[in-house]
Parts: sequence; structure tokens; C-alpha cells
Amino acid sequence: MMLRLSLLLILSGLSFGAAPRADYCLDLDGASAGAQLQWNGGLQTLDGARQYTIEAWVRPRSQGGGGRGRIMDQQGSSFTFYLSDNGRLGLRPNREAGWQLSEENAVTFWKWQHVAVTYDGKLLRFFVEGKLLSATPVNGELNMTRKPVWIGNGLSEDSTYRGFDGWLDDLRVTAACRWKSNFKVPQRGEYIAPDPATVLYFTFDEGLAYSIALDYSTFNTELPINMPLRRVKSP
Repeated sequence: MMLRLSLLLILSGLSFGAAPRADYCLDLDGASAGAQLQWNGGLQTLDGARQYTIEAWVRPRSQGGGGRGRIMDQQGSSFTFYLSDNGRLGLRPNREAGWQLSEENAVTFWKWQHVAVTYDGKLLRFFVEGKLLSATPVNGELNMTRKPVWIGNGLSEDSTYRGFDGWLDDLRVTAACRWKSNFKVPQRGEYIAPDPATVLYFTFDEGLAYSIALDYSTFNTELPINMPLRRVKSP
């Protein structure tokens, strides 16, 4: 707890004046790299949710492990947010809805881009760089359990790794549908003050000396950063 408090004070600039904007992210290898949230209290509040937004900045090298690299994946659950084949974004919110996909070639390799999926109780929407790609009527109610949640990795149904291959930054989950149409993308690396609907928010900007990533929502989750997962300066 003392480490967390000291780190928060430093990052907020309260200890030594205004701190320069950090620019770090996670570097994932598409294989075994990834981290697990062992406690996911914020995400558990979304079990049965019919309003939500999941967003991140990604710079993929490839489709990732098995061609379906996970951005978020709950162990032994139906919830998965991932890259699918042919450059598509995918979300499985629950087993009934199954694997929901965006159009092909939505995601570009070797380029930073903001990706998001939202649900308003009726339509599931995929966005890249603030552009609406699709709006599909589906039962998108989230199925979230108490089990650990992978960040940047996950397991297929045959228990093989589905690692995200590339760089991941500014992961945020919200208990509200933030966007229903095209929107202005927030700047990558810019801290966004959490609002009451924010249930998970990792910036990954704590720096190379720290072995955890802090959750800036009120749920205060901590994500361990251990090899082969690396925190690096953003490419």
C-alpha cells in the first residue's frame, strides 16, 4: 500500500512539482507474454451489464497467437476482446452471443490506433480511430466472473496461448456506452481523469523501475509486470 501511495504521489506531480508526461506501454510477444489480474473487482461489477465500453490503443505486429491475439480474456469464461483473422476486431461478451466481429482489415499492423467496442443494450458497435465500423443487434450482456483476467494474452479452448503480438497502451473499461457514432479519439498517452463509470483504467506509464501497473479507477487493481512481459518506452 505504501508503494502504491508513493507512486501515485510521484506520478501526479504532488511530490516534486509537475511531472513530464510519461510515454510507456506494454510490449507483448504473441506467445507467453501477458499479465493476469488476480482480483478484478471493477470488472465484476459489469457482470450482466447492458451498457459498457472497452477501449485501448494498440500497435500490432501481427494477428497474434493462433491468429487471434487477446487484448483481454477472462480465464475459463466467455468474455474475450481480441484481434481476429483478416485484421478484424472481435468480442465475445457471453456464450449465447458468441464471437462478434468487425469488418475485415479494420486494424492496421505496425501503426498505433485506438480500438473500441461499445454496447447500449441493443447494438454492439466496433470503432477504430473513432470511426464506426459496424452496429449489430445482439444480446451483448457481459458475462464476468471472479476468475482472473488476462491482459494481452489468454487461452484458446484447446488451452494454447493466444498472445497479443505488439504494443498495448491506455486500456480503459467503462460501465456506460461512451460512443454510438463517430467520435474524436482521445490522445494516446494523455491521462483522462476517471469518472464514476470507469471500472478499469491502465495507462502503463509508471516507468521501468516498477513491477506493477496501477489501475486509476476507484477499484485500485494492480497488474504485475513480469518477464517475458515488458514495459517499454512507446515506439
